[in-house]
Amino acid sequence: MGKAAILLISHLACIAAGGAWIRSSSASASDAAGNPAAAAKSGERIPRPASSTAADGSAMVERALSAAKPGPLAAESLAKLAAAYAPGDGEKAVRRLTEDGLSRPPSGDEFSAAFLAWFRDDPKAALLYVIKLEGMSDELLKLALAGIPLEEHLKLVLGLGRDQRWGHLGELLGTRLATLAPDDAATFYRSNIAGSENTFALRTLVRGWPNDAEGFLKFALAAGDVELIRSYLIGSGSSLQGSALLTLLDSRNDLPESIQKLLAEGGELRGHLYRYADPSVPLDKRIAEMANLEWLKDATPEKLREGALKQISTVDINELMRNGPDYRYAFRHGAMTADEILAEVKAKFPELAAASDYETRVRVFNELASEDAEAAFALISNLPQEERNLAVIHQSRWTFRDTSPDAFFAMINLAPGPDSSDAATQRADAWQNYGSSAYGRYGDYYVDWVRELPPGVNRDAARASLAAAARQRKNDALAKEFEKPASR
Repeated sequence: MGKAAILLISHLACIAAGGAWIRSSSASASDAAGNPAAAAKSGERIPRPASSTAADGSAMVERALSAAKPGPLAAESLAKLAAAYAPGDGEKAVRRLTEDGLSRPPSGDEFSAAFLAWFRDDPKAALLYVIKLEGMSDELLKLALAGIPLEEHLKLVLGLGRDQRWGHLGELLGTRLATLAPDDAATFYRSNIAGSENTFALRTLVRGWPNDAEGFLKFALAAGDVELIRSYLIGSGSSLQGSALLTLLDSRNDLPESIQKLLAEGGELRGHLYRYADPSVPLDKRIAEMANLEWLKDATPEKLREGALKQISTVDINELMRNGPDYRYAFRHGAMTADEILAEVKAKFPELAAASDYETRVRVFNELASEDAEAAFALISNLPQEERNLAVIHQSRWTFRDTSPDAFFAMINLAPGPDSSDAATQRADAWQNYGSSAYGRYGDYYVDWVRELPPGVNRDAARASLAAAARQRKNDALAKEFEKPASR
């Protein structure tokens, strides 16, 4: 048997074995997606497909390598199909199948097997080609990478990563390392990655590590490199993941001196990550750590608590709304009232609710207002006028800035005034932001719409913002019209 044939059989055997890696990473997503209607109806959240948000990965590569998943691939079947290609034929088949200028790869096993065969022959060339194809599945890329040793995978990361567009390859290296025993992963890391010249590989592999702080810590301790800890805390790709590692580290009293020193010097980073700490971490501990933040370090105890609670409530309730029961769906379809959802949120976060009914109530209002502003308003209708006005104006500014003029007005007019100086400033800012955008988008229609607004603080703010937008666009006549008080 020739050397080429032996290498081919070895590569395809690795691919078949790598199918377990692919199936384990995709099974949970495919199971959850199997019956979305039932999941939604029951109030359970349908998991979102994972995606990379690497700061140094271009959007084009991200789409090419991490698009929607077609489902688990039959690794063994594809391996057999790929084995039928002689050297060089895989590339020819891929080019033939995409010669019509397709922006997405063809569906079906033929393309997948041809790509695997080309990757076997020349991994770098195959990857450089598929960057042009939006929709290249993550499973197929994982399957190809599973057929090569970790050392060859790392060479691809370093070879293609120099142009700062291929961070996802490094993330998948981290995902592969996480499947190894901590000592084995640490041995590979020490032999191939540790050292300042490989910072790109270090930064990207921590982003690909699964959400498993305990497993990562075992790996990092076995590797004996504090830079792994530092990189994960700073750039794991998720503040929630970084926070999970930090709180785990803080619970340990047996850490090496280098890690203890890193934790002591955390400062601003500690404050940021404790904002995202799991709600099981005592609230007072989270607030105390947030005193490390620059904007809170000189605050009085009262202002520290007020500022921290605002941030913590935003994080905790937003995370619940995104990944917990689908309260928005239930609210949108009348299955739950705003008050019922608030009661459940308070039950899930009793410490937060006891610390600030106001912040809890306003955060739930913020989450539900985009579904039905008037119905959500019941949550804050009994608040003091100033607090109620500020909550409405804030949500108008951020959640309703891209809505129709009627939708924006319906929301912000839930706070009809009168305004304190603080509310007046924020209302003017909300209208300035909205008015400039709406004038550019709707043109004369928006001008006529503003002319017909009923009297009140919102009409005054709308006219002022339109005058400023017209002045900016050198339409002096229109600016003069709206700088004057309305005639009625």
